Amino acid sequence: MSGYKLNPEFKVDEFIKNYWQQKPVMLTNLIPDFADTISAEELAGLACEELVESRLVTEFERGNYLLRNGPFTEPDFTQLPSSNWTLLVQAVDQWVDEVASLKRLFEFIPNWRIDDIMTSFAATGGSVGPHYDYYDVFLVQGAGSRNWKVGQRCDSNIELVANSELSLLKRFEASMEFDLVAGDVLYIPPRYAHWGVATSDSLCYSVGFRAPSMAEMIEGFSDFVIRDQDPAMRYEDGQIQPDIRRGEIRPSQLDRSYLQLIERFSEKEKFVVWFGCYVSQPKYPELIEPLDEEVSCAELASLVRKGATLRKNPSSRFAFIESAAQASVLLFVDGAMVSFPIEQIQHIAELCESTEFTPDASANLLRKPELLELLRRLLNQGSLLVSE
Repeated sequence: MSGYKLNPEFKVDEFIKNYWQQKPVMLTNLIPDFADTISAEELAGLACEELVESRLVTEFERGNYLLRNGPFTEPDFTQLPSSNWTLLVQAVDQWVDEVASLKRLFEFIPNWRIDDIMTSFAATGGSVGPHYDYYDVFLVQGAGSRNWKVGQRCDSNIELVANSELSLLKRFEASMEFDLVAGDVLYIPPRYAHWGVATSDSLCYSVGFRAPSMAEMIEGFSDFVIRDQDPAMRYEDGQIQPDIRRGEIRPSQLDRSYLQLIERFSEKEKFVVWFGCYVSQPKYPELIEPLDEEVSCAELASLVRKGATLRKNPSSRFAFIESAAQASVLLFVDGAMVSFPIEQIQHIAELCESTEFTPDASANLLRKPELLELLRRLLNQGSLLVSE
């Protein structure tokens, strides 16, 4: 893990109060003595891998961009011009531990909100054009420098450039401008237009956050509610008025069914459980592989006694909810939930906050039979890994 720390002059409370999800801000030298956690060559190597999501954007004439999707080959890079192109690699934190460690710097926002770290290398003049995102992002500047312009707050009706796969804004109105060098961070709230251009060959780490859309939540929670419905529960008319016309649907006939639907969606406890499962779903579940041979509780305890370190699979997601109503703590791992007595909340919180567990820390958890069984299950399903 990197030894990066936030600038002690950075005040988290002030940032949350004045900027988070409100307005952009330049955080100068937020990460003092910042050094890159990956090289441009290593990033290009990742972009050649089949499982890695990558894009190459080239500006072939002013305002006109060509998008290509990976995986790429070495000749794809050796044939590039000396300027005006950008390589973007999604979720580099899934593949490079040093990049993943950058997420720890931003855990003043709950870690279940962090989505991934997209890393980009831009040759001088490289850009992906003016655009906006639906989520918060911290743009961490690595080697080199970039100029960022920030513009208007957008909505879904804003006009985009026709026939572009990049969702570029047709009109961009800059109201702020910043030049970033290594260690500087630009925070952009959801839907703010922004446009970065490399002023020298440079690396940038985009720490993005999960923000489920209302449509996604309606769809997902609906599917969750449907599972528990009794098929015998159906539409009922109640009393039909004798003067009703053939083919007529009277709104009063729908009152009963409408109230039944509203009741199903007003059960907050169910929504809480669904939400925890939803936001803990891994982005790349194919990278979480179960063990070929299951480990028993005794074998796990023996591994820990021999000095094994347990660490989270970089692709796994952990979160918990303290449920006062049920006097329990709900643990969510990779889309599944397990409930524990509220007395275990300190251990569950530790499990969610830490990325690895020393033998001593693991041994402390293993003293509780229910936690021993939990760790065994997480290890066997691939959510936890063993480092000798």
